[in-house]
Amino acid sequence: MRCLKGRGHNGSAFLDKVRREPLRFCFFTSKSRGSSAKRLQKLALVARLPPDNRNDPDGPKRRAMEDELRDPKYFLEYLLPRPLRVGFFGASAASCLIATALTAVRLLQSPALELADGTGPRDLIVNIIGLITFASLFVYDQRQAQTRIEERRKVREAQIMVGDREVFVNEKGEKMSRLKEVNDDWIIRRLERWGQRDGMPFVGPAKGAILQQLVADKGPQLVVEVGTMAGYSALLMAQVLPSGGRVVSFEKDLTWFLVAKRFMWQASQGEKNAGLETRVGDRVKLEWGDAREALPRVLRPGRDRIELLFLDGTPKEYLDYLKAAEPFLEPGALVVADNAGVFAAGGLRPYLEYVRSSPHYRSELVSCKLEWREDVVDGIEVSTYMGPGPASVIAMISEEAAAVEAEERGVLGTAAE
Repeated sequence: MRCLKGRGHNGSAFLDKVRREPLRFCFFTSKSRGSSAKRLQKLALVARLPPDNRNDPDGPKRRAMEDELRDPKYFLEYLLPRPLRVGFFGASAASCLIATALTAVRLLQSPALELADGTGPRDLIVNIIGLITFASLFVYDQRQAQTRIEERRKVREAQIMVGDREVFVNEKGEKMSRLKEVNDDWIIRRLERWGQRDGMPFVGPAKGAILQQLVADKGPQLVVEVGTMAGYSALLMAQVLPSGGRVVSFEKDLTWFLVAKRFMWQASQGEKNAGLETRVGDRVKLEWGDAREALPRVLRPGRDRIELLFLDGTPKEYLDYLKAAEPFLEPGALVVADNAGVFAAGGLRPYLEYVRSSPHYRSELVSCKLEWREDVVDGIEVSTYMGPGPASVIAMISEEAAAVEAEERGVLGTAAE
């Protein structure tokens, strides 16, 4: 059983803490295998994951994200930006002051004539009201400017604390801050804060570190994920993929599918991604639909071989997901199932019984805490696919040969036409 000693899952700060602190291990295994034990013992090095540049001061730092603090807060600000608004109030107050003075002078010079006409007193009252109104608005806006400055200072400090803003010294030696660019690291930080605040069922930093280590050790060219949600785990895996690797992620909820689409696009932005061979968000291909039906349709028999399968969808459907993916599993592929602790006696029971008793799998439980909860023990079931039986191999070879032959016939037929 693996227990993480860090407390709190506060974004990148938690990952830094996990990297610094040692881990305690003991294993519960359904089948004792020396090689698998050695493989899983590598997870003791999760605290020393390949270094990322989320807090790297030497990485590219210029940012292109707009400061949301400057957005208009009410309707008047859409029509009159603050500099124009203050100028308008000041000029109007000055105009009313001059008009009031001129009207008062006329009344003092010829009071009888002005009182008889009736326009003098009326103009004086109107100008005085205008002066008081515009002067009050000018003073109020000036005072609000100080309030806005203080609010911006507090927000900047909060952004620095959570890692969305960086402090730097410019060429004049002045200490300044700026928002970090929107890229995959930025999206992951935001998703971690969202998950911790609202208890969202993302895998979280602790499990995410384990998942990243498994992907980094395996170096798969094709990762299939069932259960995209917001795309948090897909991005974590995409960050450590080898060159040419890709993640195909299935999500059956249309709302979450669209949310993940947006996050993947944002994760591909920024200077960090511009220097990569493949942008991180572009390494993830999202598929909308139930994986039990969509997986055989999306993957190509004989061509697409799954080297790592991550199951994070509906727990009671894990076994169905695995059955749908088995024809595409590469011998030696890893099958990783989330929530193997909290749902072990419930929805995941058929799945766990299958992978732990089947001769085609060698399975181990990596114990860890439930995402965002230090008081709940969960686990990740890591199973190694040993390959199909002889009859299954013959059937699979025949199926792949038939698929290749049909494809060749189609190409030849097209060329003949």
